[in-house]
Amino acid sequence: MRAVYALLATALITLAASPALASSAPVGPDRVMGRPEAPVLVEEFASLTCSSCGRFANEVFPAFKTRYIDTGKVRFLLRPVLTQPQNVAAAGFLLARCAGPEGYYDVIKAFFRRQKEMFETGDARTALLEAAAEGGISGAAASACLADAAGRAALDADLETAVSRGVESTPTFYFNGVKVKAGEMTLQEIDAAYAAALKARPKR
Repeated sequence: MRAVYALLATALITLAASPALASSAPVGPDRVMGRPEAPVLVEEFASLTCSSCGRFANEVFPAFKTRYIDTGKVRFLLRPVLTQPQNVAAAGFLLARCAGPEGYYDVIKAFFRRQKEMFETGDARTALLEAAAEGGISGAAASACLADAAGRAALDADLETAVSRGVESTPTFYFNGVKVKAGEMTLQEIDAAYAAALKARPKR
């Protein structure tokens, strides 16, 4: 990961300055979206620079959230993976982490919304800065966030989770710890996977 972080520093060293301060709040299990008592945990291993992940986030996730997360049926956790350009994906996840539990998914959502334009223009810096701002991180706070050793170590730990779980492509989905699909899921596939996960739960 050292090479990735070196590229990150080189590419983003010119972030605009401001008097804001970076958040050092750790983001761990509290980034699970949804009610703690929800019977199904859906984990998505995704990269911010994965176009399939961006398409799922923009086209399927809103309906999934409305149907399952907002109704208390599902807890959702996005787990980081880095795809090319890895330095941009790493920067996005670091900035999301610095936004704290309340802003983590705001940054993720905002970046995915800008992902297609970023690929078309090649302007990753603007996409990162604008996404970070939606999570309350701007200027000097963004620069400090990207340079924070604790944040990088936490991201490294997150990335090790993908390795230990055998994730080889993005997105990859797990329902209650069971790998369901490597690749984008439709809402209909989510319906079927949810029903299967409920059926597989131990009887009380």
